Amino acid sequence: MFPGHCKEVSVRHVDFALTEESIKTFLSGKRAYIRTKYFVMTNGREWAVAQIEKEELNGVLQPIVSVSIVSLPDETSFVDDTDLDVLSASKMGRLRESKGTRCVVVRGRSEHVSFFVDQQPFELTVVDVVPPSPSKLVGLVDDVLDSQLQDTFVKFEVVELDINELSGTSGSGPVLFPCKASGLEHDNLLGYLDGTPPLTPEQVHRASLVGCSLSARIFKALYGAEPRLVNMCPVDLIKQRRVDGPVLTKCCKIKEGYDLQGDVAIVPWGARATDVAAAIDALIRCRAGPP
Repeated sequence: MFPGHCKEVSVRHVDFALTEESIKTFLSGKRAYIRTKYFVMTNGREWAVAQIEKEELNGVLQPIVSVSIVSLPDETSFVDDTDLDVLSASKMGRLRESKGTRCVVVRGRSEHVSFFVDQQPFELTVVDVVPPSPSKLVGLVDDVLDSQLQDTFVKFEVVELDINELSGTSGSGPVLFPCKASGLEHDNLLGYLDGTPPLTPEQVHRASLVGCSLSARIFKALYGAEPRLVNMCPVDLIKQRRVDGPVLTKCCKIKEGYDLQGDVAIVPWGARATDVAAAIDALIRCRAGPP
């Protein structure tokens, strides 16, 4: 359980022991703000969380008609962290795991208060090429999960496709890479395709291109011949290596947004955080199935 927004959470400081009976007695018969769904309660030593149902009446205050206990003090920890965004489900979920309690209450950035109750994370595999490492896509996923762009607890593992290792399968002949990146290495490097290096007919004939089908089309347009292609397309390599989904990766054929192919979400090579957030949401919906 994770509140959709900290506006749904009301904090109450009380002077009694936080038992199921005392919490229900305290809240029963009272009125609550129309947006309130949960009460986080503390007596200065202990913390507890309750969920309420209200009678739907006009007005900003509505009568509480039922109270259910979400967590009691023996299963609730409290964290005061002014740097933490309590609207980030993944940050809250990771914090709960680290505390080892079923529920964690957090007073975070701007003194906003929320909580996170034990919930299984959505497991994701992020596949991207390196170098540089960590890849841009991994950085974007980190940014999304640390922000308010994702309201599901997501944990991910990374599968790196090393371009240097792929280039080693091309033999001892000259090699071209699509573009320059920090960490790319080869003993017989001809250059980078986006720099349109001048090549002799013999170099064109002997060269291997570490790239994808689009790179191959560019090579042919530049030099009038089909390259010897060492495929580095993440989408193709996922299929070859049988990486299990849900998977997030990228492809230069995707121009904007994302494309969903089964349990593989593909974002553009130059993806933005909003593309990544939408792609992860699509994978979560896909795995959940129809409502």
